[in-house]
Amino acid sequence: MEPRAIIEVDGADIKWNDFLSLSVENTVYLAADSFECTLNNSLMLSDWLRKNQEVRIYLGYVKNIHEWDKSQLNHIFTGKIDGVKPNFDSSKTVRIIGRDYSETMIDTEYSVSYNDASSSDIANLLAQKYGLKPIVTATDNKVDRDMWINKKEWEVLQGLADEEGFVCYVTKDKELYFGERNANESAIDTFVYTQGLKSNCKIEFDDSSIDVINKVTVRHWIHKRKQLIEASSQNDFLISQMGQTKERIEYVAKATTDGIAKGYADKLLKEYSRQVVTGNGTRYPGNPNLYAEGIVNTVNCGRFSGSYYLNKVVHQLSKNEGYINTFDITNVRPDDAQQYRSDIYENNGKKY
Repeated sequence: MEPRAIIEVDGADIKWNDFLSLSVENTVYLAADSFECTLNNSLMLSDWLRKNQEVRIYLGYVKNIHEWDKSQLNHIFTGKIDGVKPNFDSSKTVRIIGRDYSETMIDTEYSVSYNDASSSDIANLLAQKYGLKPIVTATDNKVDRDMWINKKEWEVLQGLADEEGFVCYVTKDKELYFGERNANESAIDTFVYTQGLKSNCKIEFDDSSIDVINKVTVRHWIHKRKQLIEASSQNDFLISQMGQTKERIEYVAKATTDGIAKGYADKLLKEYSRQVVTGNGTRYPGNPNLYAEGIVNTVNCGRFSGSYYLNKVVHQLSKNEGYINTFDITNVRPDDAQQYRSDIYENNGKKY
C-alpha cells in the first residue's frame, strides 16, 4: 500500500506528477482547518491558481500505483485558497495555502442586528449567506444585543453555541453544524510503543496542573424575564494546593433555575478539576481516518497507557518522506476549543 493524494481545485484534479508535498491541519471546532500544498510549477500552474478557488483534498493508500483514482482515497478537507505563492528559483514551485469554509466568518465583522432572533435563526442566516447546508438544532432563547457588538461572525456563532450548550463547526461536506456534541466513544486507532523499531508512534506526555480548573460558574440569561441565573462550584482542596482560583464560566441554556445551574456546575467541576495529561508526537504510517476529538488508545506507556482525545491532527505527505501524522492528545475531552480563542481573536491578521 502506497500513500497518495489528490488536490482538486475548482473541480479539476492536480496531476500526481505535479504534487510535491501536503500538510492538512484538523483542529477542535473554533479554529479553522487549514492546508498547505507545494506543487511543481514547470507548467505555470501559478497562472491558473487564484485566491478563493475551492479546494478539496483526498488522502489515503492505494494498492496499485499504476492504476488508482480518487475513489480509493478519503475525502479529508474542503475549503478555499487564501494565498498563491510561486517561487521562481531553481526549484520553480508554487505553494498554495487555505482554510475551510469557516474562514470567511472568522475574518468578517458581524453586521446584522435583530430585535427578536434566536441562536438557530442566526446560524441558519449565516449558513445561507455562505452557501452552507445548515445542520442546525432549533432554539427558542432570544439573543441579547451584546452578543454581536464588535465581534466577528464566527465569534458570535461560537458564543451562541456556548450559551445553548452546543458546538459549532463547518464540515468537509460544506455543512454548518450547530447543535449537540456528537458523543462517539469508540477508539479510531491505537498508538503502540515498543523499544526499537516496532513502535508505530513517538509520544511525549506532560502530566501537569496547567489546564486544571478548580472553580466552575454556570450562567444563563433568560431574555424574556431579563433574569440572570448563576451558580458556582469549587474545589477548595485544589485551590489551596494550586495557590490560586482558576475559574471557568460556562453558559448553559438548560440552567433555568439556580438549582439546575448548581447541578451543572458540580458536574462540570468534576470533569475540569481532573488532573489533565496531555501529549504530542508523531505516528508512522499516517492514518487518514484520524480527526480532532476522535479517541485513540495508547499501549505500553506504563501509567500513561489508556484512552485519549485528539486535540489536533496534522496530516503530512511528501514524495520524499512519505505520509505521517503529528498530533496533540489529552485525557480530558476538549471543550469548545476555548484554548484557541485568544490566538484567533487577538491576532486577526495572522491566518496561520
